[in-house]
Amino acid sequence: MAEVGFFDVLRSQRGIRRYAPDPVSDATVRQVIEAATWAPSGSNRQPWHFIVIRDAEIKRRLGEIYREGMIASGGGKAPVPPTLQLGVPPLFSDNLASVPVVVMVCLEKWPTRGRDNLLGAHIFPAVQNLMLAAAALGLGTRLTTIWQHKDTDVMDLLGIPDTVETMAMIPLGYPGGDEHLGGGKRKPVEDVIHADRW
Repeated sequence: MAEVGFFDVLRSQRGIRRYAPDPVSDATVRQVIEAATWAPSGSNRQPWHFIVIRDAEIKRRLGEIYREGMIASGGGKAPVPPTLQLGVPPLFSDNLASVPVVVMVCLEKWPTRGRDNLLGAHIFPAVQNLMLAAAALGLGTRLTTIWQHKDTDVMDLLGIPDTVETMAMIPLGYPGGDEHLGGGKRKPVEDVIHADRW
């Protein structure tokens, strides 16, 4: 595979909802996760752990928990039903078992002073590295967190200790159906840049 330029990778990354059944090798998964570990973290704490999930039954149950999390986040409303059209791959949350790999990104807990919502600063650079490395290798990803409404179920399913917090669930595989890398719409940079003051 030809090497892809950094800014081309930035432009190609987008959230993928449907995945091809093609396997992702252990070496490729390791390469993507190693890229995640090159990210900065506060005080170089490197508080990350990555659970690589290939087991179809565990992924199936994660999909159920994800859907339950969607219902919980919507105030009890049922989410959009699974894709029923023939020949159209289901959304990953409807059939997570078919996604080749799911990575659960976890953060070691420690006593903090200040805002707990800033803990993400210690882990999300690693998540972004993982997703960019995947895109550079032609793999699709999607950063998902809505299952956190059912976090206890996820912790139990994956045997995660209480000293660790789940932060992101990332499906990993080659884009399937009509999905592709690149082409995501973005606001013009002029709409989001401010000089000196708001």
